[in-house]
Amino acid sequence: MEQKELRAFVRLVLAEAHDYDGYIVVRAQTHREWGMRLSNGKFQRVSSGGDSGLGVQAFTKDGASGFATSDILEEGIGRKLVEKAIRLASRNEGIGTERNRRIWEAPLVQVEGVNPAQKGFEEIPLVDLEEMVMTLHNSLRGVYPEGAWQTSYRQVEEVWCIGRTDGTLVSFVVPRAVLMHQGTVRDQGRAQSTLVHRSGIDATVLIEELADHTLERKAVDRAEFAKAVCGAPQLPSGHYPLIIDYGLAKGLAHEAFGHAVESDHMNESVLGEKGKLRKGLRVARPGVTIVDGPLVGDWAYQPYSANGLPRETVTIVRDGILEAGLGDIFSAEEAGMPVTGAGRSEGYGNIPLPRMSNIRLIVDRMLPLTPAEHLMDEVKAVRNALLEHGELLEGEKNLLLLGYRGGQVNPKTGDFVFQCDGIIDASDPNLPIYQPSIFSGKILSALEAIRGGLGEGCYDAIGTCGKGGQSVASSGGSHRYLLMDSDQQVSLGGERG
Repeated sequence: MEQKELRAFVRLVLAEAHDYDGYIVVRAQTHREWGMRLSNGKFQRVSSGGDSGLGVQAFTKDGASGFATSDILEEGIGRKLVEKAIRLASRNEGIGTERNRRIWEAPLVQVEGVNPAQKGFEEIPLVDLEEMVMTLHNSLRGVYPEGAWQTSYRQVEEVWCIGRTDGTLVSFVVPRAVLMHQGTVRDQGRAQSTLVHRSGIDATVLIEELADHTLERKAVDRAEFAKAVCGAPQLPSGHYPLIIDYGLAKGLAHEAFGHAVESDHMNESVLGEKGKLRKGLRVARPGVTIVDGPLVGDWAYQPYSANGLPRETVTIVRDGILEAGLGDIFSAEEAGMPVTGAGRSEGYGNIPLPRMSNIRLIVDRMLPLTPAEHLMDEVKAVRNALLEHGELLEGEKNLLLLGYRGGQVNPKTGDFVFQCDGIIDASDPNLPIYQPSIFSGKILSALEAIRGGLGEGCYDAIGTCGKGGQSVASSGGSHRYLLMDSDQQVSLGGERG
């Protein structure tokens, strides 16, 4: 179904519940996707798929809820789901499940969103997309034949419509696309891999890459760096002044901080106290700000919540002070924060949970940096900028961490462990390279160690965020690089597992 058809369908489902004295939320979604993967000049996989369905959440007058779903969008299915959801809600009320009436307080919203894509999902046929991706893949292999290359492309379009008993009807389209190059290089008996991406909202990603080959040059640069890492020494464990790139900064903001301010887990968060957000707590130096909110054209763009509320841009930390959290309609009040439309769900068959969209870490003290075309030229520019502003201490390593390879965080204790691709000592004019090491410590100590930024904001570090058995697109970033003082609660050392 297209957007207008989905809206009409949701209206019909709501009409089926017009006599119910409780509350109904209807979520309808269509999802279609193209994907392909190439390895060393050959297609490994080409896929074309999609699904659609309907979720109905019913609430009794006392706030007990029931949820029913179907993967069929046909006349008559709405009544069956409404009846089933109401029966489940009544049963849950009878057995004493938790009750929540806050959905009655949600404001009425009526919006028909505009699709932000420049190219329609099927405007460029799949066979043409295959040819474009193969051309890009072979071009990279020709430029850097020493690597074993895999190229993948994914293009998604989700159409959502959320309707509620109060007359709310919100529909929107979420398109996204990403091109990735993954390479493996070998040297001195060791192998290292690299992964680069270029994301957007439609096949324009491919058109632009065919014109400028920006991702190809980045892939070659990172492959050369990976090759140098193969023969690099291991860094002694310790506490060092650090320079982290925006991908690692996004990981820090997202994993070590963003999850800690989501309203449904305040009882388990280092940033919560007695189930409430610790607003007013100093978590970083003055001038450090953390913001979460949707950006048009971004991989994780979502303008409205899965409960039909506008997705607000939230300043989580302002000038070093914890100010707000990411609250959904059901858990925000209990967590001591306002509702910000943060409820996201993977699909029509999932209950929304408070989640991030694009989270970015920004500092007032920003040193200028002109990005260079090649990685090591940019590292030299980083070193020169730090020298110019007196940011390098003579005789002390100042370590530049490149790449984010994931990690783990304990939101209750604030402990984090992250992994990077490799390390460069920017204090040494020879720019020696070291093996990847584990970046670990305490959330609040890491934030307190941030003393400045280098270069303009880069917010296209993408990923997939898992929570409660659901996966959604995530993204974010910071300045091109963040500067961090040495801290006894933040360590670098140990081989990547």
